[in-house]
Amino acid sequence: MAKGSNKADVLSTEFSEKVVSASEQQEETIRLAAYYLWESKGRNNGSDVQDWIEAVELVSD
Repeated sequence: MAKGSNKADVLSTEFSEKVVSASEQQEETIRLAAYYLWESKGRNNGSDVQDWIEAVELVSD
C-alpha cells in the first residue's frame, strides 16, 4: 500500500472497479449479441438499433 493511502480507500477503489467491470462485461455481451444478430440477418445496414434492443432482451432473459 502506498504511503498516505488507507485501507478503506483501497477497498473502495477495488470494489468500484469490480462494479464497473461487471457493467462493462454486460455491455460487451450485449455488443457481441447485437453483432451476431446483425450477422445472422445478412449484415444489412440500418438495423443497428433494433439489433441492440433485441440483444438487450436476449441478455436480460
